Amino acid sequence: MTMTRQRAATIAFELLVAFALAFAIMFTLRVTGACAGERRTFTDRNGNFAGSSIAHGNKTDFYDARGFYQGSATRQSTSTSHPLTGK
Repeated sequence: MTMTRQRAATIAFELLVAFALAFAIMFTLRVTGACAGERRTFTDRNGNFAGSSIAHGNKTDFYDARGFYQGSATRQSTSTSHPLTGK
């Protein structure tokens, strides 16, 4: 059974489309997964929005009310090793 050039081109195009679609789906899942950290908001005494934090594993990033990055905090391990004390 021989395959014509047109049929071979059609199969190649279908494979290209399938790979592009798979890449787009994986990229979308990766990007949305990166932004899926635990988000919390902060308010002032009057109940007005004052800022937010986004937790990513053991790191938490803080943002002010205008969305500007203010800093981060890293939670240390509770294991028996002490990497910061030199013991």
